[in-house]
Amino acid sequence: MGCFRFGEIVLPKEPDVRNWAVVACDQYSSNPAYWRGLEESLTPPTTLNLIFPEAYLNAPGKEKRIRSIIETQARYAADGLFRAVDGTVVLKRETAYGHTHHGLMLLVDLDDYSVVRGEKTLIRATEAVVPERVPPRVAVRKDCLLELPHIMALYDDPADSVLGPYRAASAPVLYEGELNGNGGRITGYQVTDTRGLSAALDALVLRAKRVYGEELLFLVGDGNHSLATAKACRTDANPKSKYALVEAVNIYDPGILFEPIHRVIHGIDAADFLAAYAARIKGGARTAGYVGGDAVRLFVPENAIDAVKAVDAFLEAYQAEKGGEIDYIHGEAELKAVASRTGGVGIVLRKMQKEALFPYIVQHGPLPKKTFSMGEADEKRYYIEARYIRSC
Repeated sequence: MGCFRFGEIVLPKEPDVRNWAVVACDQYSSNPAYWRGLEESLTPPTTLNLIFPEAYLNAPGKEKRIRSIIETQARYAADGLFRAVDGTVVLKRETAYGHTHHGLMLLVDLDDYSVVRGEKTLIRATEAVVPERVPPRVAVRKDCLLELPHIMALYDDPADSVLGPYRAASAPVLYEGELNGNGGRITGYQVTDTRGLSAALDALVLRAKRVYGEELLFLVGDGNHSLATAKACRTDANPKSKYALVEAVNIYDPGILFEPIHRVIHGIDAADFLAAYAARIKGGARTAGYVGGDAVRLFVPENAIDAVKAVDAFLEAYQAEKGGEIDYIHGEAELKAVASRTGGVGIVLRKMQKEALFPYIVQHGPLPKKTFSMGEADEKRYYIEARYIRSC
């Protein structure tokens, strides 16, 4: 249907998965110690030197770090580190929690992607994009030679028609190994004949027309801000900028789990905040909160999406009146650790059901920002595949 294509993937000639791959840059954003640990334990060449961990977005030396990323990408390319992959990559990811999913690497056409509510494009955002979060990411991407995606695009395939034929098939192995940071194990297989994949994906567009009354193929499950950044960098002068590399996954894959993204607010008076929260937030679902290292009982609306809307509206109103800094945390253990470390207040949110995603987006448009995460922090996509986004 024209909104995707295959090809243009490059990989290290001899990838050492544990050393090469690191988790998505938007993870552990309130835990720079995690990233410092990687800096101490990994040795070049590694994707850690090619991406910008968002834990450092507001830290001193940002411009120096961006220059280093650009220079390192160019040096890796000039040193002949990469080789082109014929066809595409089908990957198998086994996490430390016993979850396994299969993914498909492909290029999406950014002209078919929109974050605007009500636009009926073939590729749509699942959440509202925060405008001020895009320019800092543009500053990193705009002069880079390579993209290394942590974007995961969901497709609606209950019959497993796209990747089902490849799950048990033998194919050349491009890479395999254990991931660092409790990331589990990953294997990448090469598929040179992509015609069957293309036909199956095209058929899903027609299925969406029957089921939902409109054409639709991908919803961006992870990496909405990264794909919005890629679109912001799209220019007619650079044909490569028309596309972005993503991992496509079936929403019905048993290894794709939806987890809530929790909220934490720092730099406020905790007692005042909790009193205001209790007066404002009404709901019949009990949830947990953390004040420093101590657990407290809170309530939120029963519906997971309504809970996100209510909590965010309160947080933003409270912040506007009394200050503080809001952050979004993957994993309850990490939320507790962050609240304990900063003295902030953490709010545990509820999990939405993944089967509700496509119908909700078709009917209502994007979810509130940071409504769900696909797995825990260390289950997120790791950077392995790369693609040139400008001529060398």
